[in-house]
Amino acid sequence: MLQRSVFALLLVLLSFPQASTPTRQDDAEVQTTLAAFIQAFDNLEWDHFRSFFADDATVFYPRAIPERAQGRAEFEAAFRKVFEQIRAGRQKPPFMDIQPRGMQIQVAGKAAIVTFHLDDRPGFINRRTLVLVKMGQDWKIVHLHASEVARSQ
Repeated sequence: MLQRSVFALLLVLLSFPQASTPTRQDDAEVQTTLAAFIQAFDNLEWDHFRSFFADDATVFYPRAIPERAQGRAEFEAAFRKVFEQIRAGRQKPPFMDIQPRGMQIQVAGKAAIVTFHLDDRPGFINRRTLVLVKMGQDWKIVHLHASEVARSQ
């Protein structure tokens, strides 16, 4: 249901050029949200991390989880496992050092699409797409898509 709503919203917003003109404030807010999200993920700060997602968000994970997680219960269960795996054997934050490469932010009204790459697995390019929607004063992640492709030799 949320996916259809987000898709319909994006189609409407993208069909009207005047509606897709981002303001500097929107762009800055999205950038600030992403920086805080990445820091919370790097430090495995569970409560802060989960606060960036809408309750009905969907997530595609890159490797071990082939199904789409739909809604807070499903995506949090999967992310809890990810957090446990990353934290294993490490004593204190930061547990990761996520370095987005080639980030592009496209703001269209109350929606934003963020794409970037990660160089965190030799031989692969990890791709990330986040769709955020402005809810009240906050930008919330309504969809996260993570995938990877082998580098051509």
